[in-house]
Amino acid sequence: MKLRTWLPRVILALIIALTAWLVWCGVRAAVAGRQAWADLDRLQAQARTADASSLPAVRADMARLDEHLRATEAAAQPFLRVAPAFRWLPRIGPDVAAAPTLLQMAVQLTGAGRGVLDALAPLTDALSGEGEGELLAQAAVTLQTAAPQLNEARGRLALADSLRSTLPAQLHPKLAAQVARLERLLPLALAGVDVSLAAPGLLGMAGPRTYLILAQNSHELRATGGFISGVGIVRFDHGRIAELKLTDSYAVDNFEQPHPAPPLPLSVQMGADILLLRDSNWSPDFPDSSQVARALYAQDQGLATDGALAVDLDAVRLLVAALEPLQVPGVSEPVTGANAIDWMKRAWQSPTAAEGTVQQVESSDWWDRRKDFMAELVGAAMAKGQSGSDLNLSALAQSLWQMLDERHLQIAVDDPVLAEMLAERGWDGGLRPPKRGDFLAVVDSNVGFNKANAAVQPQIAYAVAPADGGLIATLTLTYTHTAQDGEQVCDRTPRYGDSYDELARRCYWDYLRVYAPGGSELLAAGGLRQSITEDGERGTTIFAGDFVLRPGAQQVVTLRYRLPADLPVAPYQLFVRKQAGTAAIPLAVEALDCQWKSDLREDRAFVCDEERVDK
Repeated sequence: MKLRTWLPRVILALIIALTAWLVWCGVRAAVAGRQAWADLDRLQAQARTADASSLPAVRADMARLDEHLRATEAAAQPFLRVAPAFRWLPRIGPDVAAAPTLLQMAVQLTGAGRGVLDALAPLTDALSGEGEGELLAQAAVTLQTAAPQLNEARGRLALADSLRSTLPAQLHPKLAAQVARLERLLPLALAGVDVSLAAPGLLGMAGPRTYLILAQNSHELRATGGFISGVGIVRFDHGRIAELKLTDSYAVDNFEQPHPAPPLPLSVQMGADILLLRDSNWSPDFPDSSQVARALYAQDQGLATDGALAVDLDAVRLLVAALEPLQVPGVSEPVTGANAIDWMKRAWQSPTAAEGTVQQVESSDWWDRRKDFMAELVGAAMAKGQSGSDLNLSALAQSLWQMLDERHLQIAVDDPVLAEMLAERGWDGGLRPPKRGDFLAVVDSNVGFNKANAAVQPQIAYAVAPADGGLIATLTLTYTHTAQDGEQVCDRTPRYGDSYDELARRCYWDYLRVYAPGGSELLAAGGLRQSITEDGERGTTIFAGDFVLRPGAQQVVTLRYRLPADLPVAPYQLFVRKQAGTAAIPLAVEALDCQWKSDLREDRAFVCDEERVDK
């Protein structure tokens, strides 16, 4: 047969075979993709109502999703290889070009999820009622054993995050919405893996660990989250809670021991003669403050600790919301996230075991019983968590992540590996200004012997503009006291009123510190009774002063200062640190040609480059 006769037939046969193969690959990819989509639908439905009993089914569905996604990727390889070349297509070009990245992200995320669930199978079985032994101890053992798989999962999550950053900006709205959702969920997943990796060390798997507990009342705001109202210790031994006690912070002082002098503002503002543990959190840098608290506790109580953790009122609320309803002995109404703060107020005013209320403070045992509720709530939460029954794991994980990221829970430890992990995510509450760029931290301290912060709403406005060859910053702080029926003649005498809420309706006595980059120069200050400049922690400069705010009134504080001459402006970068114990304070920033409107629910970082960025 001549070449010109059989060559076209061979070419035609190859084309037919190639077409058939592509069709076969497409069909296989479509079938596997449809199966993966069905798996994903089931997992999303389960995530909305996740509880302990559903974990085995979630694990099985995650395994199927992983297999189906891998099958989809393998079958679709011929199309994925050429997809980037079709970016030019009208409307759908960016989506087609992004298909390989999106599918690889899905494979990495699913593989990470499957790896975590398989590694934690003994724990999930225990949560679903199939395991034996104490839940916390079992969790510690499982997490320690699962460390290699958890590290692998973290690598997969990090790769997925890296792939996400390469996606084109012009995606179809539905795809863009899913990517935006992923941007919110990836930090939660990474945080969950980090917590899982840190937990065995924290829970004493390498030997007993004792931690100081600082319960801070954010209604009486202090630098690390609030006045230290309660103090306790928790000792972990191979995952088991060997000891747990929480008591009134006034009960741990031993006045037979010598105490250091207090920070000067505490002496001037509150008449303090010595530094006691309840006032030890003067520095907003929790690792430093916790060292002071631990030293005082060791001196006064004769017990050394391996670290400290601090919780504020929002941490309590979030934890209760994740565990609700909690049955507290002697309380008829279940405690929930919605009523936890009000319940604590009522329990403080009228303790269950006390003979009197706050109104009989001089003639009853109210003083000795006023903080019994702390131990009662801790006991109820422990009983619910340890049982493992009826736990909403999704809510519990979300709650813990929110506590840590929003600085309602801070953990500082001696163990260098754990300390580094906590510091990298900012979970230790450290004050860490960036090496390059602008820095702002507003730190308020209630020095008025009251709970006025429950009624005071702050706002922050920060503007940076070029002037005289450098940058001038103008900080405007607005404080609004929302109580309308409080005291009008400000009296700072320490005293209890008729109720907890009455303590919030008093004048707000605030000692304000503003942390700026080291070398900043104060040019003008308004709204403060007096202002000073001093060197701050970690190479910062502090502008400080005080003011008094009556109920129903508003106070505006303005600081104008020159930023250091060597501060980079191309691009201009700003890091705003959230004060622990505060909520989502409104934040407005104008810097050079950029503007942002945000809040301080958590730390914020802004970059103003050649392209304007709004957040």
